Amino acid sequence: MTLHRDTGVASLDRLGPADLVETFGYLDRDPVLNVYLLALTLRDALGQPRDEFWALRREGEIVGLLHLGGQSGAVLPLGEGADRLGMLAEHVRARLSFLPTRFQVIGPRAAVQAVVERLGRADTHPRLLRDQLYMGLERGRLTPFERLPELRRACPDDFDLAYESGALLRAEELEEDPRLNDPFAYAKRVDEECRDGCTHLWQDDLGLCFRASVSALTPDAAQVSGVFTPPERRSRGLARRGLSELCLRLLERSRSVCLFVNEFNAPAVALYRRLGFMTLADWGSAFYDTGPRSPGGRRGR
Repeated sequence: MTLHRDTGVASLDRLGPADLVETFGYLDRDPVLNVYLLALTLRDALGQPRDEFWALRREGEIVGLLHLGGQSGAVLPLGEGADRLGMLAEHVRARLSFLPTRFQVIGPRAAVQAVVERLGRADTHPRLLRDQLYMGLERGRLTPFERLPELRRACPDDFDLAYESGALLRAEELEEDPRLNDPFAYAKRVDEECRDGCTHLWQDDLGLCFRASVSALTPDAAQVSGVFTPPERRSRGLARRGLSELCLRLLERSRSVCLFVNEFNAPAVALYRRLGFMTLADWGSAFYDTGPRSPGGRRGR
């Protein structure tokens, strides 16, 4: 591992288990914004062979990180400054062969934009590009609500419900039906969600009221994703009550709850703010399909 402590020259080094303390030190500078990367590091200890963690160092100090998911397709850049982000983005371009044909770049908006720009020079464009807001809710700031004991963790018996509702969610949010585009991987993911209990469901006699998942959990933050209410049941306060209950439970284990939401989704942004969420950062996501059927990139509404 080259550190270049005396010259100030930047280096990009592959991280491993020996780098855990240094990696945690960098990510802990903002444990809410970096909760997903922290959760990955806690889970795999930088030792997952199908993933790569890279550190950008200057004068021996980490100034940027890049996660490449060889199986998941998650590309997670983190850093500040055009030159640093440019180096991370160039490394994504150089490691495209390591990634699956369908991958997604998620992170601070400037970092995502740097990757999108660099890949665009190589004629690789996202099929979908989203500007988003990263929002957080601190313990003690949740707006009072009526408790919801009916909210429960999904179990294996919920596979059909989770499968169908998750497909509707992705079709609405990502403009694709995973049952058609990647049915095997999608079914496997739903099976894991039901087995691990990371997805929470609320049903009544009419069917599904609300669902949401917990994608990362540390003592500092819990990241919520996949918030969904069926279209025919919206504007009835179901999402407000369901998400409030989930947040209250998560705040018993973590100091804050966070999520990211499409900037154009005004109703969702308004809901989160009513619950007590505050905007923490500009965020972004870019979804790629480099297979032969990949359409041209377009920005979200």
